[in-house]
Amino acid sequence: MYEFSALKILHEDMKVKNEERAIFPFTYNSKDFSCIFLTDIKPMRLYLSTLGKNPIVFEIEIDEKYCAKTYIEDYKELILYLEIKYDPNHTFKPIDLFEALNNKIPKKFQRKPNCSEVVSVASKRRRVEEADKIYFCGWRNNPTGYNVSEMNIEKTRIAFGDKIAAMCNLKNVSLCWTNISSDEYLKKINYLYSM
Repeated sequence: MYEFSALKILHEDMKVKNEERAIFPFTYNSKDFSCIFLTDIKPMRLYLSTLGKNPIVFEIEIDEKYCAKTYIEDYKELILYLEIKYDPNHTFKPIDLFEALNNKIPKKFQRKPNCSEVVSVASKRRRVEEADKIYFCGWRNNPTGYNVSEMNIEKTRIAFGDKIAAMCNLKNVSLCWTNISSDEYLKKINYLYSM
């Protein structure tokens, strides 16, 4: 396990500012990443996304002590992206990346990712329904005999956190999504609390 001590410092500042999600840049071996840190999901998640039209996304689960396994799925893709060459004196390991990342994580909260950024990135690692539809546009009360799907609940969890996902599951509400950015209507999420 690797302890991300800098995430703990960032998270403390996020709590003071009443923020649950943060986005920040990171560069390793002259390759850029966008990092999204989600604290309203348990275990917490840290996403490292390459930049460009077809990004590669790496997901790191972070426990309550800010520790993560020193394993990265798609390790070979990471090596290719970072253009790491064979070195007989040192074999690159995920912990090398983790240590560099830990040294670059900001100590102060700077920016919150928007909902569509989070859904777009996380849906590359998680099974969600209609992954191309990243803009929230409303909800549907499921009639008797129909239940909200697990994939809809997971997408809800990614977009809005565990609390709203649990409420949707309890009330049998499916969130609705579109691939048209101008149809996004985030204020509708507030109406769920009054149901």
